[in-house]
Amino acid sequence: MKKKFISIIILILFLNCKNHERFESGKEEFAIVTASILNSRKNPDLKSDIVGKFPFGSPIFINSKDSFEATVDGEKGKWIKENVTNGYIFSKYFIITSGNIHKLKGVVDICNFPYGGSCFIPPGDLYLVGDFYIEIDDHMDYLPEDRTPCSTIRIGTFKKDNDEFIFSSPIKYAGYNGKNNHCRITFLNNLDKIGDKIILDHLKKPFNLKRMSDSNGTYYIINNKMIYDRSKYHEYCSEQSLHDKVIEVFDSYYINEKIDRNNLFSNYSNKFNEKISE
Repeated sequence: MKKKFISIIILILFLNCKNHERFESGKEEFAIVTASILNSRKNPDLKSDIVGKFPFGSPIFINSKDSFEATVDGEKGKWIKENVTNGYIFSKYFIITSGNIHKLKGVVDICNFPYGGSCFIPPGDLYLVGDFYIEIDDHMDYLPEDRTPCSTIRIGTFKKDNDEFIFSSPIKYAGYNGKNNHCRITFLNNLDKIGDKIILDHLKKPFNLKRMSDSNGTYYIINNKMIYDRSKYHEYCSEQSLHDKVIEVFDSYYINEKIDRNNLFSNYSNKFNEKISE
């Protein structure tokens, strides 16, 4: 009887242990970079070799269990292992979150004839990482001015309420300028002083996305702004009879984009490094 009782206790402990392991393995942890460039080092030490560099906004898988307490530049924190290069990054320069990942791709449908020309801010790609969003915007109409940012990145929190995403004002944002058709070359430290009012107003406002559906699938409208029928949009734009009129239409919305969790940073990096047209 005593042996049977011990066996039952062992079985209960074993099952509890297995449940705990499943919970831990399903919990993804991320770092979101808030420095202009975050160096990852081979060992948890400022003197150690740099094995990776991550730009502002980068979402990175981390392992917080592999960490070391330290003081860097007078601030206490932790060196935490990141899973891209297996190097160590210091906690002063990133936000930690956990949960799921999701990507929403910004789309613009344009009819702009016959005279062209309008300044607007197209929707940037949105990375939803844990409790935070990261949005990369390219302000194409502002190229190639040296002082005005041709690109901005903002980081904030979000929540989902049924068919709606609700995004906070950003807690961090940054701007870049560039050369030719490459937008993200030079990090702008004084964006609030040199940024165009249109861009700064856009950056600082909270916003929401509402889920909609049509014959082409699911999409998300911005701040409840209705758009044209997407199934007829390109047919409308190609109507030659309309070309003698001054017609200019910009429709912008978001669509889901599949993203491989194992390639989260490389997907962001490809977006960060892509070249655009004015």
